[in-house]
Amino acid sequence: MTPVYEAVKSVLTSHFNIPADAIRPEATLEDIGLDSLAVVELLCVLQDELGLRVPTGDDALKSLQVTLAQAAAAVEQAQPAPVPETLG
Repeated sequence: MTPVYEAVKSVLTSHFNIPADAIRPEATLEDIGLDSLAVVELLCVLQDELGLRVPTGDDALKSLQVTLAQAAAAVEQAQPAPVPETLG
């Protein structure tokens, strides 16, 4: 699997306490017990860990029927997060 998929898997096991054996590419977000609020939290954590701006408006991430492989593919399309300008 891709590095982004592995990052998703790591966050799901460490941050959401989802058993590693439940995390499979074909499992949907709903299958692993996430609700829409948890998906937003997952995207926020991934943004922080990967330094990306995850496309939260992406249709691929709006449905709980999205598979983990599809979600990881959508995250892979994310752009690097902008670096804040320093003041002064």
